[in-house]
Amino acid sequence: MIRRIGQFAMLSSGLMLLTLAVGCSTSSLKIVSPEAALPTGESSAEYLDRIASQETVSENDALRGILLLVDGKDAAGTFGQRVRTLVDRKVAAGSWSFRSDRPITRGKLAYVIYQSCKIPGGVILTLTGPTQRYCLRELQYRGFISAESPIYGKVTGMEFVAVLTRADTFLETGEIPEILSTTQGW
Repeated sequence: MIRRIGQFAMLSSGLMLLTLAVGCSTSSLKIVSPEAALPTGESSAEYLDRIASQETVSENDALRGILLLVDGKDAAGTFGQRVRTLVDRKVAAGSWSFRSDRPITRGKLAYVIYQSCKIPGGVILTLTGPTQRYCLRELQYRGFISAESPIYGKVTGMEFVAVLTRADTFLETGEIPEILSTTQGW
C-alpha cells in the first residue's frame, strides 16, 4: 500500500512538472494579427509625437515603445516578432493573448515596464513574482503611473509617453525625478 502511494506521488509530481513546463512555453502563445506592421523608419521622436496624440495606445504601438525603451530601436518588422522578442526576454508573459489593434491596459503596461526596468519589488512581488495587478500597484506607489488607474483601464497616448519618460529616466539614473513623479500632482 505504501509503495503504491509513493508511486502515485511520483506520478503526480511528474505530471505537475510537465504541466508547468508545457504551460510556461511560448508554443501556446496566442497572437492575433501577427503580421500587423507599423510605420517603418520611424525615429523615436516621430514615434512619440504620433503616440502622444492618440486616444488609446494599441498593443502593437506599446510593444514598439518598450523595444525603443530597452534597445533604443525596434528591429522587429511585425507585431508577432515584437511579441516573441519580449516574451523570450520575459518582459511580457507568454500566457497572455496578444492582439495588435487592442488598446493596452494599465496592468499589461505596468507589467512590461516593471520587467523592462528590473524595478525592485515589494514583499508580494518578491514572494509571488510579477503579476499585472501587483506590478501596477508597485508602479503606482513609485509614481510611474497615476494612483487612480484601474488595472484594465485603457492607456491614452499622453499617459503612455509620460510612463515611458519615467521609465527611461529610471533606467538612466535609477530614480524618478520629482518633476515627473505623479505624486507631485502634475
